[in-house]
Amino acid sequence: MSGGARPHPRARGGLAALAGALLVAAAPSSASAEESTQASPSEARSAERARLASRLEAEPGATIRVFASAATGFGLRFNNPYRLESQVGADAASLSLTAPYLDFAASVVGGPAYGLQHGGGLHIGTSVSGVMQPYLTPSYVLAYRADLPLLVYGRLATPLLLSPDVNIGAEIAGSLSYFFNGGLGLTSEIAFDLFYGAATLEAQYSVIPILSFQLGVIADYELLP
Repeated sequence: MSGGARPHPRARGGLAALAGALLVAAAPSSASAEESTQASPSEARSAERARLASRLEAEPGATIRVFASAATGFGLRFNNPYRLESQVGADAASLSLTAPYLDFAASVVGGPAYGLQHGGGLHIGTSVSGVMQPYLTPSYVLAYRADLPLLVYGRLATPLLLSPDVNIGAEIAGSLSYFFNGGLGLTSEIAFDLFYGAATLEAQYSVIPILSFQLGVIADYELLP
């Protein structure tokens, strides 16, 4: 007999069975770990959309902004060579009030979402008392809003008076709008116009500067890329 003890055959079989059971128990956990690292197609698409949305928010790129307004206002005429009514200054030839007017406008601008945007606009309006004086005003527009509740823009324009006498002038204007929500708000504008008029007894031709103020409502819509 040898001095070392030999394991019983049944003992060897029991050890083999125990080792096999441990391997089988470990296999599903390894497969589950692999499956957890692989997202389903729907989860992958959701992750991609989230990544693109985050990138768009950080770098929105160029956008197009469309805004329209309806307003009412009045003007101060700094020279009154024709002795019009509503005198404000010391004499009939000085400061006077223009007739109140209605103004409807639409503008389209484009450029960086968080920077200055350039474009054009058109104002259409008329006086609402006295002699009717409809006008058209095409404008170059420079605007800025970003993601603020404020919209600031300036205009360079050439107002065209259609009646009672056709006349063309020059205009520079600035506007500030405040939005209650993303697209609707209140707007204000101040504009300086310069017109040339017909001759008078005192001058061969007349120059008429007008400073106008108006308040109204505005709607703004932004087109994303």
